[in-house]
Amino acid sequence: MVMSSELEEVVRSVIRGQCETQTLEIKAANNGAPRVHDTLSSFSNQNDGGIILFGIDEGNGFAICGVYDAQDLQKKLHGQCEAMTPRVRPVFDVAQVDGRTVVAMYITGQAMSERPVYRTIKGIPEGSYTRIGDADVHMTATELYEIQAFKEGRRDDVDVDELASAAMLDSSKVSRFIDAAAIERPLLGRRSHEEMLSLSGIVRDGKPTLAGMMALGDYPQQVYPNLCVTAIAVNGTELLHHDSGERFVDNKRYEGTIDEMIEGVMGFVARNSKTKVVIRDGKRVDVPQYPQTAVREIIVNALMHRDYGPYCNGTPIRLVLFTDRLECWNPGGIYGGQSINELGIANMPTRNPTLVSILEIEKIAKNRHTGIPVIRDEARSYRLREPEFIDHKGSFLVRLFNEAASNHDIAHANATDRRQAKTRSGQTIQDILDYCSQPRSAQEIADSLGYNMQYVRKRYIRPMIDDGRLSLTMPDKPQSKFQRYQSSKLITRVRFPSPAPRCAV
Repeated sequence: MVMSSELEEVVRSVIRGQCETQTLEIKAANNGAPRVHDTLSSFSNQNDGGIILFGIDEGNGFAICGVYDAQDLQKKLHGQCEAMTPRVRPVFDVAQVDGRTVVAMYITGQAMSERPVYRTIKGIPEGSYTRIGDADVHMTATELYEIQAFKEGRRDDVDVDELASAAMLDSSKVSRFIDAAAIERPLLGRRSHEEMLSLSGIVRDGKPTLAGMMALGDYPQQVYPNLCVTAIAVNGTELLHHDSGERFVDNKRYEGTIDEMIEGVMGFVARNSKTKVVIRDGKRVDVPQYPQTAVREIIVNALMHRDYGPYCNGTPIRLVLFTDRLECWNPGGIYGGQSINELGIANMPTRNPTLVSILEIEKIAKNRHTGIPVIRDEARSYRLREPEFIDHKGSFLVRLFNEAASNHDIAHANATDRRQAKTRSGQTIQDILDYCSQPRSAQEIADSLGYNMQYVRKRYIRPMIDDGRLSLTMPDKPQSKFQRYQSSKLITRVRFPSPAPRCAV
């Protein structure tokens, strides 16, 4: 943890960077103690925690303004920490920088068992926040469910859908499973077939569980239509939002049981990947563009560890083949709030223990936490760029690069990404200006974009007001709930009648 001897360097770094981050929030606090409940929640609800830095004015070019009173500020901030559930226990540090007092508040990320950390008076749904970039946003129902499910030990893989019936299991698959279970689990093999299916989690009260359907079902998608894998191959390095399919080299949907989906996706990758010929020991050998063992591990891990809960079982796994990489996305982040740095190292909890056990008996998968190391080792043996594993807002993304992603290509792609991001941001600004040809509330603007209102306020509305592109219809009352925003060239004063209109800020 950074303390006073290094706090000045943190301040200098913030001034140089001119931005807030995933773990850093800036507050002026030169005229009193600001409210930071939302940030206390968001920092506490992420593994890395965060720092709230007081005494820097973001609105004035990140200039050091100093706090009004360091002792009183800490007292009032402590009061805000007491208003959280569970209570937040920060560490404070104070430093003099350029003759002005700066206060740092260090927030520790809480274990999953202690989350969500929320503002008590607002309750869990309204008072729980997470951090996205430099913004504090409300936790989604999916994120809250995942936390609660972990705390309660809820197991979605053994849920039974009301539409499921024993007749939906494939008798030949069931027979093979019983034979395999008798060999792999001798104690289980002593039981009757009915007991074996019940004790292994295939059925519950005579009906197949979700795990049973996904492993041994005749056609699992008749009950769970979106528990499948969608796969596309793209002629390029980016998948643009306006793509209508013309650039898709291939586009498939894979259904069936988990083993059937694995084989289908493996065939898709092989069909849409290049193969090079190398000479080994005087013989010509075909080498696939991607190491097959790594590809299989990625697909198996996605199907085995995805979130099968009620908020996610309507979402397929998505696989995209670009010209320079393979990407596989699945709903469900790292289970139990573990760090991404612990993947393949720590003995981590399992989201779907029954499904994993069934797949182990079928020899489809192993739950030895070796999948990530295998993917890394295979990429290294192919001399490929290090794979990327990204845990973000209840989802998990794996990127496996091919030889096309050389250092030159990567640098070029990064530059392209930045240009495209700038273009997309510019388009969003233009969309807001067009939409605000008539006075609009912040909520209306956010709804029109499909974004969170707090994010839109911070990322777009406030900067557009500062640079003059948006104007307030009630500039003398900037915090009014009747406030509307309009493109500056079209601005007119608007007086809203009482009672308030339907869409308020």
